[in-house]
Amino acid sequence: MPKSPWLALVAAVPMIVYATVASSSPFAMTLFGHQVSISPSGDQFKLEIDEREVLRNYYLDLDEIYVINGTPTVVGTSSGGGNACEGAPFIVSFPRNESPRLDGPLDTCFGVKVEASDIALTLSTAPTPNEPGKRWTWTPSDGIKEAENAAFVADVSKGWPQLRERTASHPADLLGYAELNAEITRLAGPDAKLVNDILMGVGSGKYDGDLFVGTSCSRHMCLDQEAIVIADIPHKTMYLAWKPSGQKIKVNPEVKSWPERPRAALRNWAAKWK
Repeated sequence: MPKSPWLALVAAVPMIVYATVASSSPFAMTLFGHQVSISPSGDQFKLEIDEREVLRNYYLDLDEIYVINGTPTVVGTSSGGGNACEGAPFIVSFPRNESPRLDGPLDTCFGVKVEASDIALTLSTAPTPNEPGKRWTWTPSDGIKEAENAAFVADVSKGWPQLRERTASHPADLLGYAELNAEITRLAGPDAKLVNDILMGVGSGKYDGDLFVGTSCSRHMCLDQEAIVIADIPHKTMYLAWKPSGQKIKVNPEVKSWPERPRAALRNWAAKWK
């Protein structure tokens, strides 16, 4: 049986306790014998531990509690706001008989997945066609360390039939379908890397009958660098248009070969530059 309140609390905590410990609103709680608070400071929020400021940003959240190798650990996210970047994780740990420790936030703009084992946290971003996914490990003793990156591989089991499931909701989702990824690459030609970057930016996708219509822009470059991709599911045909920064719109195949509905979507998308 545990012999102290601190050990009793650790023993009672499963590996994952609960999500959303606190968000960017006034908050104060005693965690593992330490006073933890999030409070406004000007137009930002600050995270304090035992009345000492350890982190500040426009948005701060404490998301999940873990026990890693016997050490209570809280994973949070820090964000500068806007929709160009996801919140970046940081980790607060509470080693016994020592001061709390802060690691991070991670230097990444992409969403980070957190996985816990008994001895470590693994943090990772999803790989993309333009760059591998980044990976980090965190342990109570060593903090955050970079791990081997993960290469992007489009799913060869996903193609036009799977698009009928209508789970794709963003242009970037199409890049994960091997058959559709190959067609986007062919249509983009020498601009394939640029088009991938645009499709993985800020955007959305919707279904207009049997058409998937996705629009997006490169992060921090909306109205300057954008793309539209249209997938005609019954005819297994894709239509692509993109506007590189400072250049005119490029289209493949030629506009005259686009059926009326894809052409109407193209006109609506391109109207902003007239």
